[in-house]
Amino acid sequence: MSIHINNLTFSHDDSSLLHDLSFSVEKNQIGFVSGSSGIGKSSLFNIIAGLILPENGKIMLDDILFNDKNFSLETEKRKIGYVFQDFALFPHINVKRNIQYAMSSEENELFDELISKLGLLEFLDKMPHELSGGQQQRAALLRAILMKPKILLLDEPFSNLDKDNIIAAQKIISQIISLFDIPCLLISHDIQSSENFQVDKEIIIS
Repeated sequence: MSIHINNLTFSHDDSSLLHDLSFSVEKNQIGFVSGSSGIGKSSLFNIIAGLILPENGKIMLDDILFNDKNFSLETEKRKIGYVFQDFALFPHINVKRNIQYAMSSEENELFDELISKLGLLEFLDKMPHELSGGQQQRAALLRAILMKPKILLLDEPFSNLDKDNIIAAQKIISQIISLFDIPCLLISHDIQSSENFQVDKEIIIS
């Protein structure tokens, strides 16, 4: 899977946030989306996810049309693994049910493996409000991964994690995009490359 964005334009409250933005990220690649606060990075992710509509432009995931001037594919058909900046866990169900919400039964073995690697095993029966910000963030990341997405969108996935958990999360992200042959787009104010986590492309929004 590869994502291709051509001439994407979006405005909000009479302010132009995205203007003729074009880029592509290939499978097994991590694209780092950079730009000042309020410039439209999260809006870009919401457009890709089908949560808001652009004014103009075309989005393709391989041969799957997400958006063009006359069409917008329904959000649920896009198969996107999205980690929101505010985690977006369902408050009325426990952590295990949150993580397994969109998980296919064939991913049970991967679930067991990643629960352990992300240190969430002891929190599965807890409700989201009983978790720290970092624990909620890890749960949100795992939920996005286990839905077997066609692309990963990660909005500040490391902001509440300590160094050890950042390294663990980075290793898992790299493992998953390689396992599923998918691209990943990342927004982060604290991007640190390591031997297990390399950004392949920077997408600058200005």
